[in-house]
Amino acid sequence: MTRCLPNMSPFAMKLEMWLRMNDIPHEVIDHIGFSRKKQSPFVMFNEEEIPDSNFIVETLATYFNKELYPSVSPELKAVGISFLKMVEENSIWTIFLYRHVHHQADYKKYVRYNEVDEVNEAIGADIGNNLKDRAWKHGIGRHSNEEIYKIGCDDVRAISNFLGTKTYFLGDFPTLIDCTLFGFLTQITCVPMDFPMMQVIREECPNILDYVDRLKVQFWPHWDDQKI
Repeated sequence: MTRCLPNMSPFAMKLEMWLRMNDIPHEVIDHIGFSRKKQSPFVMFNEEEIPDSNFIVETLATYFNKELYPSVSPELKAVGISFLKMVEENSIWTIFLYRHVHHQADYKKYVRYNEVDEVNEAIGADIGNNLKDRAWKHGIGRHSNEEIYKIGCDDVRAISNFLGTKTYFLGDFPTLIDCTLFGFLTQITCVPMDFPMMQVIREECPNILDYVDRLKVQFWPHWDDQKI
């Protein structure tokens, strides 16, 4: 798969960042298919398939004795969990709809699933149609494009406002929410499309760009080597 990120799935990016952050050995395998729950990513661990990034992280954290929110208060942990839910259940739709439904032709410049053009067209159309249907059932797909992008922009502002000048989202120590935000934000900041959210980041939220770069340098030093 050709791409401008190590992985075009924000959930896969989140998972790999968490593995890197916790020094857990792993191997990333390109796979267009899905888990038994029809989700991506999934892992094979001790000969068992584990789907869904949050259940994967919880399972591995228990096995390797890792804290998801180390060195933070219960109140800050609750904030982290709330932002995680905002991003994964709300914000992410604004990216998916922008690139896969509203601007699919433009997005095809940055990702190829297969060497055969006809296969790429079919996969792209299938992803777009599936997302459009799921977004309608979720509810966010019933809004106008402008309303959808406003949701995404407001969420970005909320992230920036809470982050402020902190090193990590909840303070002095990286936690699971940093992995989630990294996976989400890089889909905007590292893909050269005209996301409305990127305009807000450039004009109002420069701390987000600094934050993403900090995490990249610390935990993903060979970032460019993983892009294809």
